[in-house]
Amino acid sequence: MNLLRRYIREVLHESRFKQMSKSKFTDLKSVLEKSSFQDADPEGDLDDDDWSSEAANVLRADLNDYFDSKFAPGEITAIVKVDMMPTDTSAGYDSVLKSATYYFEDGLHFVEVLLANISDGSTLRDLGKVSQKVYEVLMHELLHMQQFMKFSRGNPSKESWETFKKKYKEAGGPEGMGKDYFFFDDPSGPSELETFAFQMANELADALGKEKAIKALSTASPDLEKIKAGSSSFRSIEKNSSVDRPEMADMIKRAKQYVKAM
Repeated sequence: MNLLRRYIREVLHESRFKQMSKSKFTDLKSVLEKSSFQDADPEGDLDDDDWSSEAANVLRADLNDYFDSKFAPGEITAIVKVDMMPTDTSAGYDSVLKSATYYFEDGLHFVEVLLANISDGSTLRDLGKVSQKVYEVLMHELLHMQQFMKFSRGNPSKESWETFKKKYKEAGGPEGMGKDYFFFDDPSGPSELETFAFQMANELADALGKEKAIKALSTASPDLEKIKAGSSSFRSIEKNSSVDRPEMADMIKRAKQYVKAM
């Protein structure tokens, strides 16, 4: 309980930039790098009603051990499923995760990811920097958790969760927002603009290094070619929406602030 109370105090009093640079989040990177999920069999099989794989089972166990060690035991649960369809791996490590989501249920936090189903004999490690990709996506979802904790004033409940996601649902959710999805920004609730800025920051810090990433994210004159080369989030926004929208300047500004806090 002391660990939980300290965590709640941090959420309420620290900036989002400082909060996500805490070791309880960033230590996840080294855990994923050392995890054997990258070398386990990633081919999917039907397990009861869900598709799973050896790689998914290892990743799930490692994530839940990590969350139990950094937060109150059982407070955050990782659910790792596997896509039922074989995955086209031509995109390399960007194809390792098919989707991810955070939600609050029965008084607990859940982060659910859908892992690639690879049936050609390859391992996830063969795709490249898989642990880094999983880290970036998980951090995106954990920031959503932080947004909810802040919104609920450290007292999450079923009622506060429904209120938190109300505007998000009214906007249509990920499927209904279309090109607006990446830029959804409820100042008092969930924000995809915020979480994609954070994911972009993690991508660029890894691809370019901290100092070069900060320079590329110059708010006066961002280097869009370097950002595009180093950030799959930027490329996804360019493909599915537009990087010419005025909100992009805010996203780049926030991404720079996250990199500076790393």
